[in-house]
Amino acid sequence: MSCGHFVLTRNAGSADLRVDAAHVGKDLLVTLVGGKAHVGAVALGGFHKRSYASVLAVPNHRDDIIAKEAALRISKELRQNCVVVVGIHVHNASEGQVAEIVDTSFSLINELIEALK
Repeated sequence: MSCGHFVLTRNAGSADLRVDAAHVGKDLLVTLVGGKAHVGAVALGGFHKRSYASVLAVPNHRDDIIAKEAALRISKELRQNCVVVVGIHVHNASEGQVAEIVDTSFSLINELIEALK
């Protein structure tokens, strides 16, 4: 499926999450933000016999965990290059809130992949 621009939103308890995806030529640019949106990590994913991802992260941020896994999933399932930018911040989030945000983030990425297949 070709996409000019695709948006998904979902509440993760302590944060409203938003995924935006757009094709850049044959590649895909994805942003996933929530709470106090920012750029916390960027992952580049690709597929050549297997999926791979490289990630850059702002120090003291945990957005890289989501960015790298999202880039791996997208590149593997869609067999295309992608850039995933993640920035989710909830001040003083509990471990339970963080777990809910991570789970919801991956659910949104999986939904995005299915919509773009």
